[in-house]
Amino acid sequence: MTFEDVMMGFEAIRNDFEAIRNDFEAMRKDSETRIKESQERRKELKDVMMGFETMRKDTETRIKESEKTAKELKKVVAGLCETRKTVEALTGKWGNFVVGLVLPATKKMFREKGIVLKNIFKGAESYEDDAKMEIDILAVNGDYVVAIEVKSTLGIDDVNDHLTRLSKFKQAFPTYANRTVIGAVAGIVINEGVDRYAYQKGLFVIGQSGDTVKILNDEKFTPRCF
Repeated sequence: MTFEDVMMGFEAIRNDFEAIRNDFEAMRKDSETRIKESQERRKELKDVMMGFETMRKDTETRIKESEKTAKELKKVVAGLCETRKTVEALTGKWGNFVVGLVLPATKKMFREKGIVLKNIFKGAESYEDDAKMEIDILAVNGDYVVAIEVKSTLGIDDVNDHLTRLSKFKQAFPTYANRTVIGAVAGIVINEGVDRYAYQKGLFVIGQSGDTVKILNDEKFTPRCF
């Protein structure tokens, strides 16, 4: 082996070592890059987890607020139900009071109009098919039946509803099919123009007069017969 062969061997070893060193350097740089990427991803993941934690806490807060609102709403609804029951009870009592005001004056009022009534019934009900109805006050004699609708506040709709009842009255109460049926509406408060409207439709109008009630129709009035 000559000196040149030895030198060539060393050169080959040096080249191999240089190649190994370059490969190692490339691996080191690649490893550093991967470590940096991993750190960035870990940071991103941490941010995402923090975001989820914030959302979770916000959701819990909203749920608690919703539960609180639901409880408050439940209390409000319960209060409204109690108020409605109270109003219905008062309305029922007031309605009975108004009927109780009209009922004892019925005979006298209609006697003054030439109609003598013998029997008076409170809350007459019918369950006939297609003619179910309730008449607040039903007054009867041998020739006439007077059906009276009583309201604390009398409006146009009340008049129209009573006209509908009167049109089906004989179907609802066939016992009175051979009698002349006339109608009346009564109100402690009568909305503007309602008394005139009922008058024109042929109904007696009963309104408050002092401590009692009276028929407001004049002498020219002719009742409609049903």
